[in-house]
Amino acid sequence: MTKVAVVKADSYDPQIVGQAVTDLLAHFGGLDKFINQGDRVLLKPNMLEGVDKGLSVTTHP
Repeated sequence: MTKVAVVKADSYDPQIVGQAVTDLLAHFGGLDKFINQGDRVLLKPNMLEGVDKGLSVTTHP
């Protein structure tokens, strides 16, 4: 079974985004479960913003 997790960050503030990423990874056992010291990692967040009173969503530029 595939496991999916979604965590909302209320702003793009680096501390809020950082905490959201930490919370997200906790659903999968934490960062240490997947990454070893010295590994290179790229995170590609899918940043969205609501349009027309939340009726549609567009990818953040």
